[in-house]
Amino acid sequence: MLMRLLIVLAAVPVAVILHLESDTAVPLAIVAGLTLLSVLMPGSAGPALLIGYAALAMAFGDGHPLRLGVWLMIPALHLVHVTCGLAAVVPVKTRIELAALKAPARRFAIVQAISFGVAAFASFIPSGPNFGLVELLGLGALTVVIGVVALRI
Repeated sequence: MLMRLLIVLAAVPVAVILHLESDTAVPLAIVAGLTLLSVLMPGSAGPALLIGYAALAMAFGDGHPLRLGVWLMIPALHLVHVTCGLAAVVPVKTRIELAALKAPARRFAIVQAISFGVAAFASFIPSGPNFGLVELLGLGALTVVIGVVALRI
């Protein structure tokens, strides 16, 4: 049951950020519904829909691509991903020892450090109409680096 509570706690910052960046309560309702689906069925498409919705809402939202909301959304969505992944394989009434969470916590920290490093580097790259390919290549490179590092841990 603790893992299900952690899913809700991980989704709260996502809901708050999206609500603050929107003029309506629609994003809040969508995140609440997807969070409920993720809590009830963490192995379903609910977590992926929640993460995808939040990422698209931030990408197409107004403001700078590396605004504070985006920086805060990165670890929040990753935490949703990790907690849902753990909740999907751990039975509901199982008591989880803290030692069992050591490896996932270490992977989480390493992936976040890499993500923030690449995002910090990206903040210095000039943007404009001619730099779309560079951003796409950077995103692909980030995905490869995170995948390789995560597989090695």
